[in-house]
Amino acid sequence: MKYLLKPFLPFWIISFATLLVLTVSSLVQDGMFMDAMLYTGVSRNLSLGLGSFWFPYFDPWNVIGIPSFHEQPPLGFGIQSLFFRVLGDHIFVERVYTFVTLGITALLIIVLWNQIFKKEPQYRAMGWLPVLLWITIPVCFWSYSNNMHENTMGLFVLLSILVMYHCLKSSTFLIGYWILAALFICMAALTKGIPGFFPIGFPFLYWLFIREHSFKKMALQTALLLGVILVVGLLLYWYPPSRESLSIYLFKRAFARIQSVHSVDSRFFIFFRLLSELIPAFCFTAFLDIISKLKRVEWVLTTYQRTAFLFLATGLSGSLPLMLTMVQNGFYFVPALPYFGLAFAILNVSPIYSFIVNIKATVLPYLQKVSVGIAFAVLAFIYSKIGHTVRDQSMLQDVHVLGKSLPAFTSLGAQTDVYKNSPLACYLVRYYNISLNRSDTNRYYLGVKMELWIWRYRFKK
Repeated sequence: MKYLLKPFLPFWIISFATLLVLTVSSLVQDGMFMDAMLYTGVSRNLSLGLGSFWFPYFDPWNVIGIPSFHEQPPLGFGIQSLFFRVLGDHIFVERVYTFVTLGITALLIIVLWNQIFKKEPQYRAMGWLPVLLWITIPVCFWSYSNNMHENTMGLFVLLSILVMYHCLKSSTFLIGYWILAALFICMAALTKGIPGFFPIGFPFLYWLFIREHSFKKMALQTALLLGVILVVGLLLYWYPPSRESLSIYLFKRAFARIQSVHSVDSRFFIFFRLLSELIPAFCFTAFLDIISKLKRVEWVLTTYQRTAFLFLATGLSGSLPLMLTMVQNGFYFVPALPYFGLAFAILNVSPIYSFIVNIKATVLPYLQKVSVGIAFAVLAFIYSKIGHTVRDQSMLQDVHVLGKSLPAFTSLGAQTDVYKNSPLACYLVRYYNISLNRSDTNRYYLGVKMELWIWRYRFKK
């Protein structure tokens, strides 16, 4: 405990104040990324009894005309729908859910950090460092400012890695824990699809970098993971609703989209995007290296170099395979970012520790006061943002006007430009269950005039 309180407490406070200002300051405001609203709408509908777990519901057209919604596997929708059932139907439900995934992920990073430095209590007290390096990756705090499915998938991936790391450090073959790790991998895949399987390679990476076990033992560990995943897959296949649901997702959505849709011009988009997202961490490491050499401070803990490279490789294994398709986006590799945070933290921990413990005792009280002041300033800033809009302000104003003027479950005709406005469609479904279609014979019709959103009432003849 003494390591936590003196002199590391200010850095814990500053790190979590940073986490809050980068995420919660947006979460308390109205407006979210289109995909976040799309998935929230499906989860809300599920809580209202619209659709079922294996056959969720967005609107009568479900984006592409399939009778149910299969843009993603259903587990994320099912979990989030429970939050609607418990918390009710209001704007903060998905925000609470997102914050819960954020908080649990940060906690798991700290738990994994404690496992890594199980024999180094002074470094365990620096669990704030990997959290800080993780959350300051731009696409990371953007994802946790929105209700992205990657947040939930990343939580299950981290649970699987945490359990496997515990098993790999154990002198015994913990079969029950390996089964649990495999189940977490299945849950990751049932949240976001094929990318959720990337932790399967973790035992191989551990063998490759750490070299504490034989190749045979690693092969048995991997085989056990694959065996459990295969059993789960067979059970899902034998259960007709899950077989039909996942078949629609795989063949009518995922594979069809991969073959017909190109969201980038180069397969290397994801590689260069990853490099750009990690620039702050690279710069921080380079700067620390220069300062350490000038101050003649010990650099990397040689006994943990391999562990740093293990987690760096784990992050790459969750990112670079995305280059296999031309459907890419920066937030797709958010579940891999905790391992980059851990890798850079391990590389930097010894000089940072040296700097902190050498802070003069007379300076420490002032540093503690500054950290508390920063925390209160962050909380005041977040409070000032409540009731504001973080994006799509004018659109949301019109959405709320429409929602208060039209009955729920209205089918709203829309001209082509309006119908193709996906954020508008997602907001209308999420908040008021109003769906857009291309028909001009609906009782209500939405069009564009003088670049302003308007609606007009049309009586049926």
